[in-house]
Amino acid sequence: MDVPCARSAAEGRRPVLRIWFDADNAPHVPVMRPVAAEFSRMGHEVFFTARDRSSTCELLDLYRLSYIRAGGRSVKGGAGKVVSTLLRSLDLAGSVRDKKPSISFGHGSRSLPVASALLGIPSVTMFDYEWVNPSIYNRLCRTILLPEAVGLDRAREAGIDTRKTRFFPGLKEELYLSDHEFSDMPREISVLTGGAPYVLLRPPAVTAHYHNPESERIFHALLENLSKRNLPIVFVPRSGDDPLTGAARRVGAVVPGRVLDGPELVWNALLVAGGGGTMTREAAVLGVPSVSFFMGRPGRVDEHLASLGRLVAVRDTQSALALDPVSFERLPRLVNPGLPAVVADLILDRSACGLR
Repeated sequence: MDVPCARSAAEGRRPVLRIWFDADNAPHVPVMRPVAAEFSRMGHEVFFTARDRSSTCELLDLYRLSYIRAGGRSVKGGAGKVVSTLLRSLDLAGSVRDKKPSISFGHGSRSLPVASALLGIPSVTMFDYEWVNPSIYNRLCRTILLPEAVGLDRAREAGIDTRKTRFFPGLKEELYLSDHEFSDMPREISVLTGGAPYVLLRPPAVTAHYHNPESERIFHALLENLSKRNLPIVFVPRSGDDPLTGAARRVGAVVPGRVLDGPELVWNALLVAGGGGTMTREAAVLGVPSVSFFMGRPGRVDEHLASLGRLVAVRDTQSALALDPVSFERLPRLVNPGLPAVVADLILDRSACGLR
């Protein structure tokens, strides 16, 4: 599907596109922010839609990015999630129709490809955990962006349509961490911890399709261990009603009362431990000691980071009980400063609309 141009190249000017970003979940916001900035620098127009769940809208507010709110939390269960996806697709299409977008970009958003098809525009998706159901992306997306670490063979094994697949160098976290400038511990963090070194703890995603209950047992063992270490624990729940928040509070963990800058939380931590997801990979990229107790099917990105000695996998309760946060050393940061421009080019497919 070709990219419909907002202004035709035949007019003698560089085509200006209206590029639609859909933030379906909170970790997608920092990923999209530098890519949107790159498109703006190129002279294109950008706008955001956001799903109202897991602090997604709060993060957009924190970064002062305007957005159209569309859809909220999904209904539990397979059928409920399908219905929620379809309803949000209709909501999205109706919300942006008047904006006449040229192309859409999401990070694993399932509603966006459907909404884009309803509007007759191409859609590009990016994700970095290959063991998802790729059917909707294979069928409706023009391009599927994956980190090079995943590789063609693993993508094919995971059922991803490799004819549509394009690989980008590095990791998605490098999009926004490479040029992030860190300073001393921000006040909003120091007041939580008394300025002391702390362990940053992220629970497993208990409602995700890939959830394994064993990760919860490891989480509780890790909590038991950390509660005896005389170190502050900062617990970042996955949602306002995360079922594991109560357990964290009972051992004295601090739960931030508002959305904080995630990279700052990670950078200032002594150790980051999580049940999978972006936060442990952010730590690995920044060189902060990182421990994952994700018990789903291992993804190639985590395997890659583990091979570099940047991510430690804890796969049983005994290892969680024995973990010593002060025994780890920080490593140099990974940087990839040109990545936003590379990803922007891959999204546009610069052969379309006469772009060069």
